[in-house]
Amino acid sequence: MSDGQDSGKGKLSTLSDVTRFNYALKQFQILIGKTVAQKREERIGMYVKDQDEIDYDKFCEIVQTLFGPEVKDQDVKTFFRKISNNPDGRIEWCEIFGYFIVEGDALASQLDEENMVFLVSRRQRITKAGVKRRDVIKCIAKVPQLDFMVTASQKGMLTIFNSQMRMLTSTNIPDSSWISGCDYLTQLKRVVAVTERTIIVWDYKSQGSSQDNCFIIKPMEHCLLCVCTVNLGDQQAKDDLLMGDDGGHVSLFTVTSDDFGLKQSKEKKSSHLQILDSRKFKNIKRKLHDDWVVKVKFISTLNCFGSCSLDSVHSFVLDDLQRLEDNIPVREFSVPRGVNAFTYCGKANIIVTGGDDKILRLWHPNINTKPVGKLLGHLFSVMEIVTNEKDQHIISLSTEKIFRVWDIQTLSLLQIFHDSQGKPGETQIYAMIFDNNHGTLITGSSVIDIYPLTRMIQDTKQVPQTHERNINVLTYNRAFHQVLTICAESIVKVWELESGQQIYQIEDAHGPNIEVTCAAIDKNGFHLATGAYDGTLKIWDFGSGQEIKDLPIANDSKDDEQWLLQLVYLRASESRHVILALEHSGKIKIIQGNEGEPHLTVTWELPEAASLILQGNTVMSLCLKPNANKTNGFFPDVQLLPDTDAKTNNKMQDLPTGTEMKCFDVLKIEGYSLIATGNAQGAIILWDFESATVRYLHKTYQAGQSAQVLGVNAVLFLFRSSTSPRKLSPSSSSPSSIVSDMTFIQGTEGSHMSLNKEDVNTVEDSPTVAGEETTTEKDMQFSDTKKSSSGFSKAIAGHKCSPILASAHENGCVYLWTLGGDLLREVLPFTKHPAIPLITLCTDISAKMLLGATKEGHIMRWNTGSFLEDPQDENKQIKQQLYWRAHSTKVVSLFYEEEKNLVVTASTDGSVRLWHAPSGHYVGYFGQRRVFELSESSDMILPCDVNEFPTVIKEDSKYMEKKQKFEYPLVLDREKWKSLTRSSLLSKKPRPFEVDQDFKFFKALASPKVNREPLESFKSGNKETGVVFGSIPIYRVLSLTSLKKKKQDTADTIFKRNKSQALGEQSRLYKRRSAKTSPDENIVQTSTASVSFVGVKP
Repeated sequence: MSDGQDSGKGKLSTLSDVTRFNYALKQFQILIGKTVAQKREERIGMYVKDQDEIDYDKFCEIVQTLFGPEVKDQDVKTFFRKISNNPDGRIEWCEIFGYFIVEGDALASQLDEENMVFLVSRRQRITKAGVKRRDVIKCIAKVPQLDFMVTASQKGMLTIFNSQMRMLTSTNIPDSSWISGCDYLTQLKRVVAVTERTIIVWDYKSQGSSQDNCFIIKPMEHCLLCVCTVNLGDQQAKDDLLMGDDGGHVSLFTVTSDDFGLKQSKEKKSSHLQILDSRKFKNIKRKLHDDWVVKVKFISTLNCFGSCSLDSVHSFVLDDLQRLEDNIPVREFSVPRGVNAFTYCGKANIIVTGGDDKILRLWHPNINTKPVGKLLGHLFSVMEIVTNEKDQHIISLSTEKIFRVWDIQTLSLLQIFHDSQGKPGETQIYAMIFDNNHGTLITGSSVIDIYPLTRMIQDTKQVPQTHERNINVLTYNRAFHQVLTICAESIVKVWELESGQQIYQIEDAHGPNIEVTCAAIDKNGFHLATGAYDGTLKIWDFGSGQEIKDLPIANDSKDDEQWLLQLVYLRASESRHVILALEHSGKIKIIQGNEGEPHLTVTWELPEAASLILQGNTVMSLCLKPNANKTNGFFPDVQLLPDTDAKTNNKMQDLPTGTEMKCFDVLKIEGYSLIATGNAQGAIILWDFESATVRYLHKTYQAGQSAQVLGVNAVLFLFRSSTSPRKLSPSSSSPSSIVSDMTFIQGTEGSHMSLNKEDVNTVEDSPTVAGEETTTEKDMQFSDTKKSSSGFSKAIAGHKCSPILASAHENGCVYLWTLGGDLLREVLPFTKHPAIPLITLCTDISAKMLLGATKEGHIMRWNTGSFLEDPQDENKQIKQQLYWRAHSTKVVSLFYEEEKNLVVTASTDGSVRLWHAPSGHYVGYFGQRRVFELSESSDMILPCDVNEFPTVIKEDSKYMEKKQKFEYPLVLDREKWKSLTRSSLLSKKPRPFEVDQDFKFFKALASPKVNREPLESFKSGNKETGVVFGSIPIYRVLSLTSLKKKKQDTADTIFKRNKSQALGEQSRLYKRRSAKTSPDENIVQTSTASVSFVGVKP
């Protein structure tokens, strides 16, 4: 062989490329033929080893010689293993050479990624699954010949379902122990189930109760744990059962039609269960395991039975049925910690086992020494394994109800989904089968769940991954519709939003082992700024990825002191770059670079105000001066002017301590020049350069309430103009939230800062030109804005209302503030979970929508359109419309794309995902192989690490506040009531001999009588309102003021009431005396009273 190999090398070196490849193919075919012939002889035991024996090392060496190093060792190893295990199998050249896709085959490459996936969103749940209360389905058996399914519950319910999962018939086995397994007897046409000591045979076709059509075979020597039917096909009127028990035995139990037919004829009219003696049946038993036999199956393709146990030595047995009768050693497979379940794939000729060691092992049926493959990924014990024969997929289930779908050919994970919809009592799935006829996965617990299988492009083969490390930055280039992401390894990637395809990437943007922590893009989309952990800042050309300028490391910088947390691009042009940056130390600086300067420099710094605010100054004045170092065109130099005579405010005694700044937001438009900052201790500081003040925003508490320190994670200005949509303010959600730059205002003359001449010492109009380094410095002191309680409402043309500041806190709430420091709203997001810290906020261009993200991966969407029209109107609320789970870990940033109506989220799990904003449906993740399909589909697929479906909150939802129909409660109108019931209150209590005459009310309710004479009014009541309704109280809505007046009962009214009652009592005594003396006179008085009552009107 070595001589032939050397000659082959010489021939290959002298041939052309095409001829050389054809020659290599012919030599490869010869090698395959020799290897296959050798493996066939080895299988039948006729091979004799010699020097020409082909093992893996020689096979790999020859292949590398023929085709060069382009062929991967892993592909050669997989190819050789397939030949060794199945010499007669079909050989695919792509298994060793791979696929080669040209540009025109892009669609074909996408079609290759289509897989059969289970649609969790279309799961069908059968709650009435033939189980009793607190009962579970212990076993499910599919009958392919009759296309129906048999289920057995733990407490003795046997049920048969048709192909549409409709219950055909069921029976309840009385006084039975727990059922542990069931199957169908194909020859006898009956259902068999096993309990601890009995075998139950149910004739489901016969009419009558369970006592008439069930047979109980007992007693059994050991506790039966599992059962299956042996389908040999050549048996008539008899069936063989394989059973496993707690003693490690596997039994072959034979039942015939004579055993049941004779017994049924003799005891046809018996009212008791038909009990058969187990000793009269043929039962072959052999001990194969040292522990419980948890599963037993008969594999008709191999004509073998298989049994598994928790035994680590005799874990799995696969052999012929004859081994149960003799004592010949059986074929055993040893697995650490035993085997809980196994299955067989006929096309691949592979047996898959799984157990408590969480590993799926693939075995060749004839090789029990070493598995041919392993599937890793389960974090809990594997309890069930089934096979999808058509697609050669394996579905495994762990104890935590996590399903994993594997491809046998590629040994890869295709899908993960989790049954998280179960109730607390539904903690375990006891049975699972795959219906190959209908392509459905069926599981049984206290209910039956059916998962349909659908062919579609699947992106949940694994956890979505855009970067290999945590995402630090997510920002959007609105001009070019491109997304920029940066991970903790400082890898910068740029993606197309519509397709999800990567454009380019930059590695080690700030140098080796230097983490990039923030970034910003200018509004035109041409420039990119990145900040790093060491305080360096770089400006890049966004289109080409080339570096333009940088800010070098300061010589006196300390560790973590100049760590950049957030950037905002204020201005970008060929001649000038202005960037607002937040450092880890809490300092906010302007970093600037002009044309001709090699590096960026720090030209402006915002003073630290938290320490002065902690002394009790909630509002302080500012002294604004023209820029001394270099004009930035946005903010003047600032100096704090604390009021030394200000008294300490009692409300400020519990101010949060510390100055750890976490976020900021800036709003620079006509009429407003604002910067808001928030720190980890809950302090929100608002800088207003128009009114020259700095203000501390805090929530006021009533007496007896303790102030809670709520850390601020994000601040965001909400502003909308009546003439044009809101220009995006630099949103502030996190160090990775970036937005477009601000409107540039040049010089102090063109600025809109309102000066109060009374408090200005010297004011001189000195216009400043961009690029000038020398300006006239005049101290300009501005007054404290105590003139408006609401703060900063300004009547500026084109503006509907003043901006609103939104802040996200650790308690999960969103606070909405006026610029005067008043708290307008406190919004607590609705979720199915307890309050979760809010991490980031974002809004659309017109500020009609507010989006927030939590620490546990939830996304909330609110409608803010009506609220911003008039924030002071209490009737206009912020309405939450939707929430969904986007990630399983913390969301670091998100943004909303208006044209496509999409939401993009980034998380610490390393993925950036795309969602439909109206519904929260998952689109895909950046980094997937296929192109995004932005049209919303009815089939919703969740990422593999997300189990919660989006929740749409309607206005009439039970989770929303109920609308109050009445402002005040109903109050009894006593004046109306007295006018209607005056005569009834004055009437006397009837005596026994006056019952017939004085029961006027009940007589009025009786059925009418036909009178020949004209009717006369002699009953009490009101002609207009009716007899009945004239005596019912009438209610009306009273205001609080009228209600208080009605409650005032003076001494005069009480005296008049007592006087009228005394007069009424005297009249009653007079009537009684007159009734005793003259009955005729009494009749006259009654009729007179009747006539007088008719005249009363309400």
